[in-house]
This record gives sequence, structure tokens and C-alpha cells, in this order.
Amino acid sequence: MRQGSDAKEDQGKKLFVGGIHHKTEEQSLRDYFSKFGEIVDVVVMKDSHTGKPRGFGFITFKEASSVDAAQNNRPHTLDGKEIDTKRAMPREESSPEVHAAVKKIFVGALKKDVTSEDLNNYFSAFGNVVDAQVVMNKETNESRGFAFVTFDDTDAVDKVILARPHMVRENKIDVRKALSKEEMGKLRSRPPRGGPPQYWNNGNGYNYDSSAAQSWDYPPNPAETFGSYPQQPYGGGPMRGGAPYPRPTPYGGPNNWQQR
Repeated sequence: MRQGSDAKEDQGKKLFVGGIHHKTEEQSLRDYFSKFGEIVDVVVMKDSHTGKPRGFGFITFKEASSVDAAQNNRPHTLDGKEIDTKRAMPREESSPEVHAAVKKIFVGALKKDVTSEDLNNYFSAFGNVVDAQVVMNKETNESRGFAFVTFDDTDAVDKVILARPHMVRENKIDVRKALSKEEMGKLRSRPPRGGPPQYWNNGNGYNYDSSAAQSWDYPPNPAETFGSYPQQPYGGGPMRGGAPYPRPTPYGGPNNWQQR
């Protein structure tokens, strides 16, 4: 397996495709997405026991710009069904919130002199920033060392996550997807098998259900929420609890993508 910047570059060429029709085959995906660039590999995931499609697959392009093109042309419809495309996350990403479709990120470990404008300028390279706010101490008006940045598209957040680590003012910062308290409250049960949560079906397969796209496993550990950062009314921020869940195949979901 390639390491360092090479591995990160390869990861940026991979696209997760969910919600596909049960009759959609790999050639159909290849034919449709080839208009965005040369395709290196296509796989439609199937149940190892029944051989039935699990409702999602992966596409690897030759160039990362092809993933950008595919994402910039959403939504996509194939075989009469609208499909869900996301940037594939590396299999090393075991934290459940990394696959949430959100427009807001938590930014921690900030130097005291980092401003909201600094964050706006930095993260604008990944997409259109609609809001960037460093959280301030109401009594001293000093930075509390963390912030929230909101984009107009969930894809911009995925681009930010894939580009970690980030440096602002020559300092490495902590960047994670931010989940609201309501979203965090949905963390109730461990997934029955590997794969993105919108493809769980109570252990009975992998049927697509967009309404479940943000129902993550692993209840947050209050002692770890925000790490060393003070708890805020917004429930987002780092969530580090939980051990990696079982992966039945090398392609258990966006977090389980394994280079072939």
C-alpha cells in the first residue's frame, strides 16, 4: 500500500456511489461516470452469502479532477433512480461521524490570535464558506481556541476532511465534522455490519435509506466530546469513542475502501 502524500493523492481519486438500483451493474456505472474522466476501477458490492447487490459501490478515476467533476454535476440518475455520490473516505477513518453529510466543521487547537477572517480565507479554498466564527470568551473577549466553519455544500466538508492535516498560521489544527445535538442524539446502536450507516438494514442487508444518513453508532463520551475544548451549546466537535466495527469485506463502505 502506498504511503504519505501518494496514498492521499490516490484516495482523492475514489468516489463512493450509493442508492444504486439492484439491477445496476459495474459496466453501467462505468459507462455513466466515464464522461467525467478515465476510470481505473469499478466495483458494485454484493453480499458474500447471497450474492445480491448491497446497494452501493466504488469508482476509481485516473485523475482526482474527475471526482470533482462528478461531484460538481450532482444529482446523478442511473437506471431510473437518483444515486448518492460522495468522496470515498480512507479505511483508516474509523470515527463514525466522518461519513455524515454535514455542512459544518469543528476547528480546534487554534492559536489565540487566529481570527474568523483567517479561517474564512483558509477554508475558502475547499468551497464556498457561508460562515466562520471563532468562539470567544464572553468575559475576556479572547478566543477559546476553537471555531465552527459552515459551507454551502456537504462536498466541501468532505474535501476538507480528506485534506487533513491542516495548518493555520504555521500551527496544526484539529478539524472534524460538526454534528448538532439532535444528530448526536441519534447515536443509539452499533451497526450490525460494516458500511456507511445509510446502508444498514437492521442486520438484514444493505438497503439504501437516505433518512438514516446521519444515524451514527457509538454514543458520544461526555468526557471526550470536544476533547480539551470547553463544551458549547452546539453539540458538534470531536468524537473519539468506540472501537472500529467489523468489516466483512475490503469494501465495507467509504471508510473501508481498500486499494486493490
